Amino acid sequence: MLYFGTMLSLDDLLIEADVVRAKFSCDLARCKGACCTLAGGGGAPVRDDEVEELHKAIPSALKYMSEESKQALAKHGALAGAEGHWETTCINDEACTFVIWDGDVALCAFEKAYHNGESTFRKPLSCHLFPIRVANFGGPYLRYERFAECKPGRERGEATNTLLVESVYTAVERGFGKDVADALVDLAHEADEEGEA
Repeated sequence: MLYFGTMLSLDDLLIEADVVRAKFSCDLARCKGACCTLAGGGGAPVRDDEVEELHKAIPSALKYMSEESKQALAKHGALAGAEGHWETTCINDEACTFVIWDGDVALCAFEKAYHNGESTFRKPLSCHLFPIRVANFGGPYLRYERFAECKPGRERGEATNTLLVESVYTAVERGFGKDVADALVDLAHEADEEGEA
């Protein structure tokens, strides 16, 4: 592990120091799935190696989607952009086309199908890692993005003393391997202990 000011390096992965310092635990009851409905028109980033898998998972997701979402999918497709810059399409520049609703809480049609054993594609890695974002500076770079809509998650993380990297451990393991996920958790615990000393 190498440190470069506010960044650290783990193998070929650059990581913003705040990723291992932050406390966070998603509070869906309070945030209402805001990460799936952020205004601005851009949907979830999708890696090139996820494109085919996402398209294969659409039939399983369709059964959970509203008619509005199905019509948007038929009209605009699942993805916008080009190689290296894919993102899911959105409805009215807000909710991801694959959002489904449980009352007033936004959920993911892909994830619903995944948990019901109907698909092997859980959701885009960018969604799974959120609020960690993946950038590229000659290689992957993990950064922690603080959205106002995620304040409940920050408050819950502090209240439950849950480290961000613990909260997204499964996603980090999925994207970068178990060794990296374990190393980040260990580093976060060390940083947390130093902060309390």
